Amino acid sequence: MANLDIKIREAELADLELILAFTSQKSEFDRVPHLLEATADKLQQTLFFQPPLVRVLLAEVADTAVGFAMFYASYSSLLAQPCLWLDDLFVQAPMRGMGVGTALLKYLAQIAQSTNCGRMEWTVNTGNAPGIAFYEKQGARILENIRVCRIEGSAIAQLAKK
Repeated sequence: MANLDIKIREAELADLELILAFTSQKSEFDRVPHLLEATADKLQQTLFFQPPLVRVLLAEVADTAVGFAMFYASYSSLLAQPCLWLDDLFVQAPMRGMGVGTALLKYLAQIAQSTNCGRMEWTVNTGNAPGIAFYEKQGARILENIRVCRIEGSAIAQLAKK
């Protein structure tokens, strides 16, 4: 691993187009670009709302953003504690394996620790073997007995009418 000077900072409104670009790159990486509905306007309404619904960290090397993490607070009734939900973690391909993802996760762990979070959680695609190996190396357990449940779009409206 290279000895890079990686800086992590909170995203600002001026980073909106950069966040949109990273979100687009992440959708390509996940092979779901057809699901990308994010726009600069939508991101601005949710990221820079008061209080913000979600926070974004940017990882920079030589003053250039090379990765991001998008996260928000969640809660565990079993722990009776707040938790940190990592919605997206993405590092540009040339910078993978250089410590950028580790730096982002470490920063997130520091936030979780400082806010008394009982756990950090996220999803990883079952076909993303390098991602799974990376997360396990960081100490994550991959939970095989839990499945993501999702209702979206018109199905939300349908359920709301029942």
